[in-house]
Amino acid sequence: MKVKYFEQAIDALSADITIDEMKLRHSDVRQVNAHTDNLLIVWDEYGRAFSASRESEREMFLAEGEDGNIIGMLGRAIERDTSFDLKFE
Repeated sequence: MKVKYFEQAIDALSADITIDEMKLRHSDVRQVNAHTDNLLIVWDEYGRAFSASRESEREMFLAEGEDGNIIGMLGRAIERDTSFDLKFE
């Protein structure tokens, strides 16, 4: 899906959301990272939302590094949040 459709759908939520980053694959959105005053929000390429509270405790997660090795990273756990799912027209 194109960037402009994601931007329009996010604006339609009327939730004072600031887009921090859009990750693209061949000019199609594959992930959007955003925030409100108290939430961190991630959308996948289908507009499904996941969120975490800014107040939540940071935890250790395993991830694959750039060289393919497993590394430990600090982060916040996200949960599926249908209240921020995007509706594309």
